[in-house]
Parts: sequence; C-alpha cells; structure tokens
Amino acid sequence: MAAWQRDIDEIRRLLLEIEGGRDMFCALPQSTAEAMMLPSGDCLPDAEARKLAYHLSLLESAGFAKFSRLENANWVVRGLTWNGHELLDNIRADDVWQAVRERHRLLGGFSMEVLSDLAKEITRGKLGRMEDTHA
Repeated sequence: MAAWQRDIDEIRRLLLEIEGGRDMFCALPQSTAEAMMLPSGDCLPDAEARKLAYHLSLLESAGFAKFSRLENANWVVRGLTWNGHELLDNIRADDVWQAVRERHRLLGGFSMEVLSDLAKEITRGKLGRMEDTHA
C-alpha cells in the first residue's frame, strides 16, 4: 500500500531542480520497465517512482509548476509558475528552510500557505536584523 503523504523536502528539492534547469523527470518504475522489456537502468525503484510522480502531480495541481506528461511516464517540465517562483523564493535560503522544517516537525505539519507565510516571516525577521546592524 502506498503512503500518500506530502513531503515538504521533496517539494523544495523538485522546485530547486526545475529552477536550476532540469527539463524532464522519469517516473517509470523499474518493475514496469522490466515488464515492458525496456531498459530499466535509469528507472527508479517502484516506491521512489510513485513518490516522484505524486509530488510532481502535487506541484502541478497546486499551480507551482507546469508539465507535459508523455506515455512513457516522462514528465516534461514546462516551467515554474509565478506562485512556484514565489514559494521557492520564500524557502530557498537554507537557514530559513531549516527553521521552517523544525516548526513543521514540531506542529506535525501545516499547509503550504502557512509554510510560505512562515518562511516570509522568518526572512522579514532576518531583514529587520540586517537593517538594525546597518543603521
């Protein structure tokens, strides 16, 4: 049975990879490739392929990224949306991300809207401290 849980680290990783220029993801499970007698060396183990496809689908349905899906389980990246760029800008800095992740862990999770707002708040706090030191 597959676990259908959103992994915020996976969301961030995928956004960073797309922004960095990744233009395709293959979510074909190894077992499917082998059953179809296709080369399976570049395919992911079944659970990882399902997790990747699920998170790409979440990015698309949330309006963070756009994809074209091919019959061979390839997801062709068409780009990040405005909202995808905004979210990534809020969670890009490693120190901000670590603070967000810690609060996410302590609370047992929260929505992407709260995640983004929290990252904004942490960033604004850093900005305020920077302004204080330069004043």
